[in-house]
Amino acid sequence: MRHSLFEFFSGRRTQFAALVLMRGETFMETIEDDGMAVLLFYQGSATISRSRQGEQVGLHLTPQLGRPVFLTAPGTYCVVAKDHTMGLRMIRTGSRT
Repeated sequence: MRHSLFEFFSGRRTQFAALVLMRGETFMETIEDDGMAVLLFYQGSATISRSRQGEQVGLHLTPQLGRPVFLTAPGTYCVVAKDHTMGLRMIRTGSRT
């Protein structure tokens, strides 16, 4: 897998969207092979977790406000809002178009 910030911000494979969650709301993010996601929270707090097939949670983190979280491993991630949360979601898809 190759990840470059210059490639991330250029091209047609990048999507930007607002991430607004109410307290207790969940959001599922699926990362494809050779894909990448960056989550940046500006308000509130959320927990990001990723489970492995048939096992316990493999990743569990709580990002700080204003600090980006880079999700590079393929799989499904679950974002759960602890408070009213507002942020930015940037996705780079793995397919080359």
